[in-house]
Amino acid sequence: MFKLLINWVLNAIAFLITQRIIDHFLPGQFHLRDITTALIAALLLGLINSTVRPVLQLLTFPLTILTLGLSSLAINVLCLVFVSRFVPGFYIAGIVPAIAGSIVLSIVSTLLNWFVK
Repeated sequence: MFKLLINWVLNAIAFLITQRIIDHFLPGQFHLRDITTALIAALLLGLINSTVRPVLQLLTFPLTILTLGLSSLAINVLCLVFVSRFVPGFYIAGIVPAIAGSIVLSIVSTLLNWFVK
């Protein structure tokens, strides 16, 4: 239970770091209102990644093979955009910030989890 809570907080921190990085390159295109919004977004993204994402990956497995994993990035982007549509205070302006946000969020989240473990 404690590990789950730590992962949730780390993912919220990853959201905030991602917002700062994306805002540096694409000002105003990827916005989180506050830490509460980041916590809610991290919770919803975690729920989506544990329930919906495996089904999407299974359905798009042949496409993933053909595109050498690029469709996996598309699934990540779709999940992130879905979260931004349902969390008040979380805004992504378009496809470019969504792609950049997905990539940066994955990298930052991985690094944070790696440093904590």
